[in-house]
Amino acid sequence: MTKKKQVSKKKSQEMQPRVTFRNKDSARALTDQEIDKRLSKGAVAHNTSLNIYLAKKRTGRVARAQNLRPKFVPPALATQALKKRRPAVKVSDPPALDRSDESAIAINPINPKNIVAGAATADATQFTNSAYVTTDGGNTWKTVTALTNTSEGAGIAFDDSGNSYYVTMQNGFNPCCIVSRDGGLTWGPPAFFGYGDKTAVAARGRVALCGFDRLNAEACAFTLDGGNNWTVHDFTDSGLGTAPLVSYNQKYFYIIYGALDNNLKIYVSADQGQTWSGPNIVVPGNAYSSPIAGPLSYEGGALTCPGTNVGTDRSGKIHVLYIDSSRSLPMYTSSSNHGSTWSTPVNVDPRRSNDVHMFPCLCCNKKGDILAGSMVYDQTSSKYRMLGHAKAANATVWRTKEMDNGEWQAAGPSPNFRIGFGDYWDCDCLRKNRISVAAWSETPNGQQPWQTWVRLPFLPN
Repeated sequence: MTKKKQVSKKKSQEMQPRVTFRNKDSARALTDQEIDKRLSKGAVAHNTSLNIYLAKKRTGRVARAQNLRPKFVPPALATQALKKRRPAVKVSDPPALDRSDESAIAINPINPKNIVAGAATADATQFTNSAYVTTDGGNTWKTVTALTNTSEGAGIAFDDSGNSYYVTMQNGFNPCCIVSRDGGLTWGPPAFFGYGDKTAVAARGRVALCGFDRLNAEACAFTLDGGNNWTVHDFTDSGLGTAPLVSYNQKYFYIIYGALDNNLKIYVSADQGQTWSGPNIVVPGNAYSSPIAGPLSYEGGALTCPGTNVGTDRSGKIHVLYIDSSRSLPMYTSSSNHGSTWSTPVNVDPRRSNDVHMFPCLCCNKKGDILAGSMVYDQTSSKYRMLGHAKAANATVWRTKEMDNGEWQAAGPSPNFRIGFGDYWDCDCLRKNRISVAAWSETPNGQQPWQTWVRLPFLPN
């Protein structure tokens, strides 16, 4: 490539994305006074964004955690152990980051050795969003600052062209998406979608669909050209916890969410977001949040549909893992007719039916093999476990295996910031095979700071 072409390519990557709003009233940011007024009138915000907002109002800066730091295992050394025992590996960088909360992860389908994880982070001066990037299948990881002055964790997805999408919120309740065209090493300018909360993203082809809510009417933004142009669409129903999904043929868009009227619901578009139908009820009588058991109860409630908990296969079947809000169990349901009807929900972890489960995640490959996860609280040991749930495409029985390196004790809240684990964790698998990964935040020894851990492969044997 000539130098002139390299400069031209770099400029095109740095161009500001174009965003079109169907509802012009949404094309703005909320003032602090407007946010406070909405919250006082009953609007709900997810834990991380609300507590970052409150922390900034209290101090105007990030307070550094004072507890002892756990010993950092260099990724290269950790991966040597991975080849023997295949444990979870810490990928965040404690010397540079004060915390790493609310983690997400995605695999590049063009290059499976390229994996990008991300999380809400802090550097003692401001809240940021970091990307943890490997280009050698997890042997080494590089920490990249994806965006500064942020207010939420990470949502990450690759499209089939190798574009990586990273959704979060910047400078308050302002959802946005940045795009990387080099596997997560550099990121373009953000596309802003107006005001809102709790973002998530899905991608396919050169299409990406972001879901969020407007404190609390549901909304979405989508691109059909790899992130150069976006269209923002507002819905009428209200919810918290929005899971976007794009079909394999890229024609169907789905927005699955925990509605505030205590139903799990879905909006459907059969024409790439041009028109929408719904909402239809996925699971009746299921609240958008459930209790958090154990020391992490200080976070508040856990979202039953946090945004990382849906998937689809090439047949068009939709797969959903959610938390039963009354029994705190991980339940699976599916639809083979674009969300019109749904299967009877099944508990994927019946052996632990007496334990409290939280924070579901799910991914699905092209064949229909499902990989999912939940966090469970062990009342006997007063510790947490990260569980992986798996079901082959034609199987009826779910298998469950612990994904972390052993049960762990959760640290308390960081100074002036109440979130540790966050509101979700994430998993991903390649669409054509069984390569899979998972990422979450953890304090293995119960001390600050929270850090991001990755499991390769994420597959119960």
